[in-house]
Amino acid sequence: MQAPRPSLAHTKAPLADRPGQSLGTRLVLVTLGFCFVFTLLTVGVRTYSAWNEAWSAMDADLTLLEQVYRRTLSKAIWEMDRDSLHTHVESTAQIAVVGRITLKIHSMNRTPEVFERSAPGWQPSTLAPTRRLDLVYEPFPGGSESVGELTLMGDERVLWARLRGEVRNIVITQLLQSLLLAGLIMLMFSRTVTVHVKHIAQHLGQLTPDTMRQTLRLVRDPRHHDELTLLESGVNELQGKLADHLAQLAQYEKELGAHRDHLADMVLERTAELESLTEAQQLVLGLSNRLIHAPHESFSACQQACLSEVAQRLGANHALWLVPAKDHSTFRVFYDWRPESADAAMLNPLPGEAWAQVPASLAREELLFFFSQAEMGRSLSPQEAALLSGQPVGACALALLRSDGEDYGVLFIGKPLGQGEWPPEDRALLAMTAQLLLHSVRHQSQLINILATQEALRAANHQLEVLSRHDPLTGLSNRRHFDEIKEDEFQRALRSGKPLSLLICDIDYFKAFNDHYGHATGDQCLRAVAHAMNAAIARSGDVLARIGGEEFAILLPATSETAAMQVAERVRLAVAELHIAHEASRTGATVTISIGVAQLRFGRITHFNALFEAADQALYRAKENGRNRVESSTASTPQSAA
Repeated sequence: MQAPRPSLAHTKAPLADRPGQSLGTRLVLVTLGFCFVFTLLTVGVRTYSAWNEAWSAMDADLTLLEQVYRRTLSKAIWEMDRDSLHTHVESTAQIAVVGRITLKIHSMNRTPEVFERSAPGWQPSTLAPTRRLDLVYEPFPGGSESVGELTLMGDERVLWARLRGEVRNIVITQLLQSLLLAGLIMLMFSRTVTVHVKHIAQHLGQLTPDTMRQTLRLVRDPRHHDELTLLESGVNELQGKLADHLAQLAQYEKELGAHRDHLADMVLERTAELESLTEAQQLVLGLSNRLIHAPHESFSACQQACLSEVAQRLGANHALWLVPAKDHSTFRVFYDWRPESADAAMLNPLPGEAWAQVPASLAREELLFFFSQAEMGRSLSPQEAALLSGQPVGACALALLRSDGEDYGVLFIGKPLGQGEWPPEDRALLAMTAQLLLHSVRHQSQLINILATQEALRAANHQLEVLSRHDPLTGLSNRRHFDEIKEDEFQRALRSGKPLSLLICDIDYFKAFNDHYGHATGDQCLRAVAHAMNAAIARSGDVLARIGGEEFAILLPATSETAAMQVAERVRLAVAELHIAHEASRTGATVTISIGVAQLRFGRITHFNALFEAADQALYRAKENGRNRVESSTASTPQSAA
């Protein structure tokens, strides 16, 4: 049935009676709104930039103060110069950018002492920058001691004071620019556009089917050719064509009814295809999740199970997955799937030379689909077709698993005889399966490489850990390992009240030994002495370390000075009993050592360096008294060789 022809007279409504604002007014309002938003954004950006500049300037000032006071404060703390500390802290707190200064002085046996000064009216803030610096003093070249911590907090009030003036200027400037811009736009739009738009609206409001041929004429300079000219011409052309369009509407209605029925059939067909494609996507998604969570040990079995499931979904009677051999000269069968009712005989490895043209054949498409044995023979080379033509399949699909120039195998799937077509949803499933298996193989290869690399790194890290803690010549603990242990044992002794003894050992006239016998023999001597000293130490908790060229240290936890002297004498005798010839020695004809012994004196020694110094002084006395002897830091009569 033909629909009634629409009439312009029925759709016409008096435009003058419709409420609302004019286009010019809305444009101005929109312009003002845009300018306001732009002003806010500009103000925000410039304010943020000004804040960052002020913050960076304050942070630079605090950094400069750290650099200025680092050395002087470290020295004053080390020398315990209280007046200098108070002076530096007070002078720093009076600097404008500093809101608060905190100086924490480390103490070995006491609670850290803290000096704090704040600017008047200062409040804690997370906006102002804060600088923290560890104060380190070098009492001697190569040595460093952490003596305290310096914290400088910026004053937020300084940041806001710098920001207020900048924001006021920014806001005033942007508002003036926005108001001037809106006024100019309103004036120009009213004179050039609004008046003509009203004229066009009046003309269109007076149109009827009888006046459809009445042309539109705008009162403006004919030399102007712009969008209004195009609009005028378009309105006139529209009026001329509208009558013809109205006549054709009835014919279009009739044709639309016929197309509507055809479209319904196409929608049903496409819906079925999409449902099938969705099922395929869900299947591939499930297989992907399965591969992602599959253990490394069963990853290959999971890959084969995924290929089997896809082959069953496609209704295939054969699925073959070939992978390159180790020498890449032949292919081997990674997985050969057939239905339970089919022949389960495995194929023999296929020669790689016959597949030499497969990459070239598949270079145009990721997948090639063959509808029959004959089409397979036309598409592939004779050698390639001979590999697959003997299979009892009809429709065949062949995919090359390749990525970044590296081949990971060939995938072949065949349907039973008589099925010579691949539907679109099956093609999509094949393409997704090929990509899934390719990514899984790459993932497996990368995982194997990662595991091998991790194992190599663990071995290398273990070796580095051993080398970093032991002397490569003697195998004893080195100076670094000794420094790590000494502080722990010292603090443990202070807490428990148990004695702690330290032995410093030095080979007598070892420089003369090296000059006389050579450095190679000197290294052999060091190894022999180290072995003898280590054998003379009875307890596993005692620490023997080489801390210098010919200098050794023995740390004896829970050992009194008397017991330490016995251990030292045992070590001295063990070295003497080696009977290593030393013609350049002034103490005898063999290699000997001198040992200094010191014990922790509670209340008198508060730092390990003091204990080390006492043992070193005892060693010095042993050398002065003739060497090849043991001297205690407290005993007046040394123990020496008979």
